Amino acid sequence: MSKVQVKYRGHLAALTGVPEESFQAADIEGVLKILRERRGRETEKAARSMLITVNGESILLLKLYKTVLSDGDVVSFFPICAGG
Repeated sequence: MSKVQVKYRGHLAALTGVPEESFQAADIEGVLKILRERRGRETEKAARSMLITVNGESILLLKLYKTVLSDGDVVSFFPICAGG
């Protein structure tokens, strides 16, 4: 497992009550599991609906929830906004 910095934006920051924290996790699924255990299902559900990045790169371009994490990685959760 790797120690990673996890940053929250928007509604997720309000749900967690903190803008960021550190976790020991092997992959993104592990981060989400920790969120569920520490903050509840509503928080995990909100996190899954957000844009998730690792060091600024979307997990959609990596291996989604199986994206492996390394020590010092920064995992960020951003609200998805639409406009036109």
